[in-house]
Amino acid sequence: MIASQAVPFVGGELSVASEDIAEPTQWEIEREQHTLIVHLEGGMRRLETRIGRGEACRAPARIGEIWLIPAGAHYVGRAQGGSIAYAEYHINQAWLRSLTGHRPQMSSIRPLMKLRDPLLHGLTGRLIQLGNESDDLSGMLRESMAQVLGLHLLREYAEQAQPSASNGAKPTFSNGTKRRLEDYIVSHLDQRLSLDELATLVGMTSHHLIAAFRHTFGMTPLQYVISQRLHVACTLLESTRQDITSIALATGFSSHSHLTSAFKQRFGIAPRQFRRQAKGVDEA
Repeated sequence: MIASQAVPFVGGELSVASEDIAEPTQWEIEREQHTLIVHLEGGMRRLETRIGRGEACRAPARIGEIWLIPAGAHYVGRAQGGSIAYAEYHINQAWLRSLTGHRPQMSSIRPLMKLRDPLLHGLTGRLIQLGNESDDLSGMLRESMAQVLGLHLLREYAEQAQPSASNGAKPTFSNGTKRRLEDYIVSHLDQRLSLDELATLVGMTSHHLIAAFRHTFGMTPLQYVISQRLHVACTLLESTRQDITSIALATGFSSHSHLTSAFKQRFGIAPRQFRRQAKGVDEA
């Protein structure tokens, strides 16, 4: 092992590893969790993989190809080549089942070897990037993307049909729950917020929270939190002489540059320019 990085999420963990396989190398996996392997870079002269008693697959891994090992299945891989990098997900069965409404027959994953999946490859790259960012908005985006990954696995690779609401009804919030969420988010804008925290507040799984949030507010929790933070930042820029770094920290952004990036993306101008236009004050 040359280097490794761990990216935790509510449903498990993503680890990224670089390894030199110049000498013949063997891997074995048998876990209580589902394992998803995504080949990220590097070449192999040979690779043989087998899951359970199935047929062996004999072909080198290509970038973006995946191996999916169901919980409890025995995987053996034998390889030789150069320096490689790969991502390995450990996905909790209970979490994946929660995405289906706790219907166990819909969370059974099929074993797969050497399958190209551009979506999983792209999601993995973005999750690795987000693993290096510590602010709460990145954390919420990381959890949302992990759920997209879980739903994609269920839709494409589960033994049964994709999950859907049993009665076809769209999840939503009552007026009281909506107000409770609004009040909580506004009163905690300067603190770290997470999907798990908001889901616990209203007694939902984070998956159902996102669905209900979209239906009730017309946006995701992440988008709503950003909007509220920017709204308060605009108010402070207009009505106070606080420096922009202080305003950024008071509204939950990690730094001056973090606020500026979000501000430009939403309004097309920097906070300093907004303040100058609003009241003719030019401050750092």
